Amino acid sequence: MGRRGKLIIGVILALAVLAVGLVLVVLPRFDLAPLVAARASASLGRSVTIESLRVTPGRVVGVVLNGARLDNIEGGSAPAMMELARAEAQIDLFSLLGGGIVVRRLEVEGFALLLERAADRRANWHFGPRPATPADRSGLPIVNDLRITGSEVVFRTTSGARLTTRLDTATLTAADAAAPAALRVEGSYNAVPAVLEGGLGSFAQLREAGTPFPMRLRATAQDTAMLFEGTGTDPLNVDGLDGTLTIAASTPRAILEMAGAGQGAGPEVPVDLSGHFVRQGDLWRLRDATGTLDGAALTAALLELNEGAAGQPDRIVARLDVARLDVNRLLGPDNGAQGRGDADIPLVVPALPDPLMDIEASTRALTYARLRATDARARLEVAPGRITLHEAAVTAFGAHMTGSAELLPAPRGARVAAEIALREGDIDQLRRAFGLRAVPVTGRISGDIVAGGEAASVNAATSQARISAVVGMTGGTIDRDVIEMASTDVRALFRTSRGTTPITCLLAAVDINAGVGRAAPLRIRAGTGTISGIATFDLNRETLDLIIGSQSDTTDFFALDIPVQVHGSFDNPSIAPAEWSRAARERMARNAMAPLPASLRAVAQRNACFRGQGPG
Repeated sequence: MGRRGKLIIGVILALAVLAVGLVLVVLPRFDLAPLVAARASASLGRSVTIESLRVTPGRVVGVVLNGARLDNIEGGSAPAMMELARAEAQIDLFSLLGGGIVVRRLEVEGFALLLERAADRRANWHFGPRPATPADRSGLPIVNDLRITGSEVVFRTTSGARLTTRLDTATLTAADAAAPAALRVEGSYNAVPAVLEGGLGSFAQLREAGTPFPMRLRATAQDTAMLFEGTGTDPLNVDGLDGTLTIAASTPRAILEMAGAGQGAGPEVPVDLSGHFVRQGDLWRLRDATGTLDGAALTAALLELNEGAAGQPDRIVARLDVARLDVNRLLGPDNGAQGRGDADIPLVVPALPDPLMDIEASTRALTYARLRATDARARLEVAPGRITLHEAAVTAFGAHMTGSAELLPAPRGARVAAEIALREGDIDQLRRAFGLRAVPVTGRISGDIVAGGEAASVNAATSQARISAVVGMTGGTIDRDVIEMASTDVRALFRTSRGTTPITCLLAAVDINAGVGRAAPLRIRAGTGTISGIATFDLNRETLDLIIGSQSDTTDFFALDIPVQVHGSFDNPSIAPAEWSRAARERMARNAMAPLPASLRAVAQRNACFRGQGPG
């Protein structure tokens, strides 16, 4: 090489050394914030501002960022989607030359992230059109040591509720690109202290888009623990999840508090559940889950959340079965040392519910308020301006009951309309449920019931509703002395009637308004005669006034056919001779009926006892 060539090389080397020197001297003094903010704004399509961004060159490049902010989408609830007080990073210089950036240490302080959807359901975390395939992650940096302090992530639901995750301290460590990463987060969720920790796949695996990324994460909060073991094809967006989810809690209070139910909400009952969990985009699903609720076996064939499309609400679908369900213990008021009181579910029908719901539930043993039932099942649907109870069925008071109900908005809660069919009801068990004395009738009855009213809660609807019912029986027996007493058979003065006589038919048409009602007609046809009557009663005060008498054309020669009045409390009424008023005789003669809907009137008219004549 000639002298001229050596001179050129010398000049180049001198310029290189000078450039490096200038970089080492000038670059730390130069604020890159405007340049980086402009590039980021153009890339994301939203304004990005940075107070300062300085770089210190060296074998380990130092980067210090202060006061970064990313604007929210138009229509968002707050001006900023993301704010960052300070971040400081140490980057391996040689990794900048290729093969993937290696961040030896990254410290973040005062990071605040708001995730929400606008009114048209646009998500603020989406920038531009969503890719049809998983985003390329090959350029992601490898972080050996990440530490986050004093930060929070807020998810705002479409109803406006704020679900806040507080990150007091969060660490992510990985020895190198091929080593598994370890995660630990200490903070809170909706003010409930929580810890999240576990093992993740390596950064090398994370950078392979579309490849399932292994995760084993355990979250604990108070007496609650959740464990996810599986993979995710888009772990940065917590998407493409597929694995086993296990939940165990000695009380669901922490879970309810996290969901925004308020401090101390919920009963002291243990719950655990484990099943196959997936999340794909807007779909969150837990299938074939098993566990226990308050010690009773619980099966959840399906628990599913579908996030609504633009302008649409979310939708929850659930298919549940529990061996034993004590609603009083779960939802009843806490009476301290006396335990839980009777549950009373409020009736609220939102005009625009979010989420919509479709829930099927069943149980072999049900307790609600004073109801004790078996083999209960129902399907509940929550739709805009309407709640519908489909296909409800229960066995209680020795009877099989099926029915449906619809709830519509009303000033005092909801307007309820229900239809119930009662079959194979045991008379003795039914009279015990209403506190009546033993009745001299045996057999099984059927009933068709229509109820409606306006109320603020389920219990209020039960007590205040307008109820119409037609009760009937074919078969069964009645004590002979009842027929003789009702007909005032003179033979009853000289002997005690023994045995029973078969019942041909029984009919009672009942109308109840807020617990006060009447029955007309009330008729029993038996082998030794026919008894007819009318009654008024008050279920609130547990009193009745019943007048019954035999039909003279159905009794024998010895019957005087003098009516009998039963009056007073359910458990101890007085019984004495009575007189039929002319009006009462006329009502019975023309089959005067309590006011019933047309459907129930038709049921009553088909009863064999309906055409019986009134008392003579």
